[in-house]
Order: sequence, then C-alpha cells, then structure tokens
Amino acid sequence: MYQPITTSAYTFENTISGNYLYVDKTDYFHRLVREQNGIFFLSRPRRFGKSLSVSILKNIFKGNKELLEGLKIYDMPYDWKSYPVINLNISKAPCESSEILNEGLCALLHKSAEENGLNLSEQKHSGLLFGELLDKASKLGKVVILIDEYDKPLVENIYSRHIEDIRLVLENFYINIKASDELLRFVFMTGVTKFSKVSVFSKLNNLRDITMSEAFATMYGYTQEEVELYFGDRIDGLAVKNKVDRIEYREKIQKWYNGFRFHEDAQTVYNPVSLGMFFNENGKFSNYWFSTGSPTFIFKVLKKQNIDFFKTINEYIPDFVLDSFDVSNMQAAPLLLQTGYLTIESSKYMFDKFMYKLNFPNFEIQMAFEHHLLGMLTEKNLQVVSSEINKLQVALYANNTDEMYRILISHIAAIPYANRSNMEENYQNIIYSVFRLLGAEIHNEVHMNNGRIDSVIVNRDHIYIFEFKMNQPAKDAIAQIKEKGYAIPYLSDGKPITLIGINFSKKKRNIVEWLEEELV
Repeated sequence: MYQPITTSAYTFENTISGNYLYVDKTDYFHRLVREQNGIFFLSRPRRFGKSLSVSILKNIFKGNKELLEGLKIYDMPYDWKSYPVINLNISKAPCESSEILNEGLCALLHKSAEENGLNLSEQKHSGLLFGELLDKASKLGKVVILIDEYDKPLVENIYSRHIEDIRLVLENFYINIKASDELLRFVFMTGVTKFSKVSVFSKLNNLRDITMSEAFATMYGYTQEEVELYFGDRIDGLAVKNKVDRIEYREKIQKWYNGFRFHEDAQTVYNPVSLGMFFNENGKFSNYWFSTGSPTFIFKVLKKQNIDFFKTINEYIPDFVLDSFDVSNMQAAPLLLQTGYLTIESSKYMFDKFMYKLNFPNFEIQMAFEHHLLGMLTEKNLQVVSSEINKLQVALYANNTDEMYRILISHIAAIPYANRSNMEENYQNIIYSVFRLLGAEIHNEVHMNNGRIDSVIVNRDHIYIFEFKMNQPAKDAIAQIKEKGYAIPYLSDGKPITLIGINFSKKKRNIVEWLEEELV
C-alpha cells in the first residue's frame, strides 16, 4: 500500500497528521536557517510548494523538532531555539483598492500578534502597525518574518487604476523589514513574481535574492532522482496496469511533467502538484497544473502589451532582462519565466553577459498555453479552438493541403476586425501556434547560413517548408525557398518535401494566395 499523496495540504502539520508523502527538502531549509541574519527572497511559479515551505520554516523557528523527526534536518546541527514568528500570507488580505488592502494587512498583523501572545493598538496604518508588531515581538527575542505570496495584490491589480496606490501601500509595509534589521533573526519572502526593487522594494536593499541561485534551484519541485526514489514503485505499478513498457512510460511522464529549470546549470524538476494529481488519477495524462489556476493575468498582459510571444522563445535574452519587471513596464520574457509558462532551455556567455533561451518546460504547459494563446489571438473560446485544431490535424496527417488551406482561411476570417488591424504582426504567430497544436514537429524562423526559414513542419511521412509574404506574390516565396536552399538540411530525411508560399494581404487581412510545389 502506497503512502497517500496530497496536492492540497498547505501546512506541514496537516501533511504529517494526514500521513501524506513528503519529499524531503529540509536540507535546503537547513542552509537557510543556519545563517544568523539571513534575509531571503525567492519567487517560484504557483503550486510549487511555497506555502508548505513557509510552514516548515515556521515549525523550525518555533523549535518543533519532534515534528520533523525522520527528515534530513533532524540530525543536522541546529539549536532548535524558539523565536517569535510573524507569519503573513498576503493573499489573505483583500486588495480591491489600497484602502481595502491596508485594512486587510492590519487584520493579518493583529492575528499574528495574537499568535505571539501580543496586543496591538488601534493604529489604522498597516505600515506603522507592522512596525509596532516588530517592536513588541522583539521583546520576546530576535524576530522571524515569513511572508507568503507577497505579490498577490500587485498581480491581481496589474491594470487596475488603483495599482500605484496599492504599490505604495506594499512599499510602506515592507520597508519595516529594512528599518528593523537589528531586531531580526531571519526573513523569508516568497511569491510568484519578482517585481523590481524600484517597483516594490525601493528601500528594501538588504534582501538576498535566491530565485535563480544554483544552490537553491531544486529546492522546489522534484528532480528525476527524487521521482525515482519516492515514486518509482508507483510508476512501475502503473506501467504494469496500463500494459506499457516501464522505460517508455517513464519517458512519457518526463515529457509531460518534467522540465522546469531555475538555473542554467541546474537539474530540471517536476511540478509537484501535476505529478501528484497524475498519480492520484491512476496515471491519467492530463493538464493538471494549468487547470489549478486561471491564466487570465498572463494573457491579459500579453494582449495589452501586444507581445510577440513566439519571438520571445526564438531569441536569446540577456540575463538582466529576466531579472525582474516593473508594474509600469511589463515584459514578456521575465513574466513568463517567473510564472512558469516558460523556463530556461539553454544559455551562453557572450558580449560580457549571460544570454538565455527560453522554452516551454514540458508538454503539459505547451499544449494548454498554446490553446489559450490561440484563443486570445483569435478571440475564440477553447472549445471552438480545439474543434478547429482537430480538423486541421486530420488534414495534416492525410497530407490534405487543400483542407489545411481552407481551415486556415476560415480561422483567420473569423477573427474580429479590431484584432486584425494589427495582423501584419500577428498572422504568422497565429499560423505557427495552430500548427504547433497539431502535435507536429514545427520550427519557426529556422536560421541558416544564408537566410531564415519562416516555418518548417516535419510530419511523420512528409515535410512542409513555408515562406510567408505580405502583399507579394506567393511565387516569390517559392523562389526564395529554392534560391536560399532551405530544403537542403531536410533532404537526408528521405521524406517527400512540399514547398508552400503564402501571400498575406494587409488590405484583406487574410491569406489571398497559397502556392505549393513538390520538391523533386
């Protein structure tokens, strides 16, 4: 009988009392707590166990050693002294406006004071009240501050007219951490995003940001080694049950759920919720992580900023661009990296800086994200998008290019006129995202020594090379493919190759010419 897995326990006490399986990460916590004045910040995508880690740190600093018996930290050198702990989950403070957020923060502070046996005044300013709590708690000993989901008010109000007022409330709140440095034993702040210090932490310059530190890159999520150690028997059992080869089954699980990388040299990790739900659903491959939270925030930013998503995953990006982002200047790369929709695929050092290439971490994220992205670009609901993709998939696998052309024409024609006003920039993204969703191997903007192919689709028994033109004859596109030798790298595959030139009309805002030629 396997130990039960939970994907909904956010406190360590509930995890232990429910006898749920816990993948032991407490050696990482020991690295944090052994520092006498550690002040740390770490961001990770949602559902990676941040709240559970805050709960574990709380128990460590409360001296609850018996609760961690059997775990790595239990036998490591540590004094297990009890400290006053101010534990604040900012997501529990309503934030429709700065006034409401201020009231919510005050309520959290009063609750924390009560947990420490303290009483606070009727002060109505959350920043001042936080300072009061720190002063009173310090009379009990050096203070530990644990802040979970520090960024929730900003994320939920990213385009609200109240955003600047909300930012100021948070800035005046968090400044207490810097101002009370001599009173503190330890600080740990976590959230999904890493807003710039100018944006939120303008005066909080004593935080050590370990978000992309190699030493803590696998603190959240499960490495392949941990999956084998803690879940290997389950995987073998499911392989037998589903009558599949155990090696192939492991590879499929990796493809679906592994792949998050938080440092260029670090191992990749699985999202714990996706993997946990996969096992709890008896090995059913499905989109679990995406379905546990709405991506509305992400697509709102992409649409508002008119961001070219596929350009983001086709170019190397300087490290300083990924470091953080500001509420007044949202950029696609750091936003998508920090929220988990993209991850570090590779890096290289050039021009005196590290450059990163981003990509989807795994098949689960890619499939769901691209369905939502296509829905955003075309303003169609997911059911309609899925239906059209299914029809196009049938056409592609039948090598029915006439049907492919018809479906694409119909798909683009149905896009609202207002959205098509900028179609010169968007149409290639739409076609590209459509083909990626087919499950086909597609490469966009393939660089060669003498040019760049717009798109290549490698089907199971056919290869299609696309060249897109705007207000130019499709024959010019075919001529360019031939002249530049775009097909040469694919000749050794031994598959039939079809060259397709597409002319897109800026005036008509659709494909007006589709020309094919078989490569002989």
